[in-house]
Amino acid sequence: MTDFLLAQVQLKYGSANLARYQTAMAAIKELFESQGIKLVAGTVTRVGPLYEAFNLWRIEDQGHLERALDAIMSASDPGVPGVLAELSATIEHEQTRFLEALPFGDVSPPSGRH
Repeated sequence: MTDFLLAQVQLKYGSANLARYQTAMAAIKELFESQGIKLVAGTVTRVGPLYEAFNLWRIEDQGHLERALDAIMSASDPGVPGVLAELSATIEHEQTRFLEALPFGDVSPPSGRH
């Protein structure tokens, strides 16, 4: 079975704040993907609670996130603290869930696409 991490994020209100979040998340995506965590989908609501984002990440297992964060932090990349501060400034609250794919819910990319 495939494991996932779902992050549900309520952003602080405003389109300028959403733009800041998108910029910070592009950097986070690059950092996570360097550690084998793959972004499956990054979304924001258009109808419903405004400025609510969902990020679905494919992970190896429930310990993958912790291992990746440890590796990222111990790499001493001077840009990481700024990216984390930017996320902190844009997020009202976050809720995460570890998920496991069901047999009928295969979300692997079609052949020829990655």
